[in-house]
Amino acid sequence: MLLRASALLVFLAGCPFGGGDDAANLPECSMVDDQSMMLVASTATSSMRDIMDGSTVDLIGAPQGGHILLVGARVKASGDCQLQATASLRDTTTSRVIGLEQRALLLEMHANGWAAPRQGLDAMPNVAVCPSAAATQNIYGHPYLLEVALATMSGMPIVSASAMVTPTCATGDTYCQNDCMAQPPL
Repeated sequence: MLLRASALLVFLAGCPFGGGDDAANLPECSMVDDQSMMLVASTATSSMRDIMDGSTVDLIGAPQGGHILLVGARVKASGDCQLQATASLRDTTTSRVIGLEQRALLLEMHANGWAAPRQGLDAMPNVAVCPSAAATQNIYGHPYLLEVALATMSGMPIVSASAMVTPTCATGDTYCQNDCMAQPPL
């Protein structure tokens, strides 16, 4: 029974959660520059927020355990499209990378002329940050550098942006706080 449950979890881990068009059907975004990129993050309630220096970013419980930052960018575009996104959270005191992920950034066009990430774990980087052996202080409630770089699907760099952000646990979420505490040295 345990083996069967494990096999199902492995299968589900490879399945997208966002639904909609398959990423392979989305064209690559064109004409992206630093004037047409805004960092965004998903909240714990699945709404999208713009991120800039001083923003808080929700720590979200991940299906496989731990906590992630679900981050990406919105860009000026002419339609639904995709780019390659690499996102990281860095401790500026030690220069250590706390979490890092690269995946396709799946964007949907909105009436305001911006293409924003689709809802779902498959639509933008899931930066696993808790627990982290690289953290020298609690991850929640302390500022870190969020970096997002966009590239063509073949890996050619296009544009990047960064912001000092503070990862946050939901009020009263002691599981998140315990998971995101600095780990004692071995």
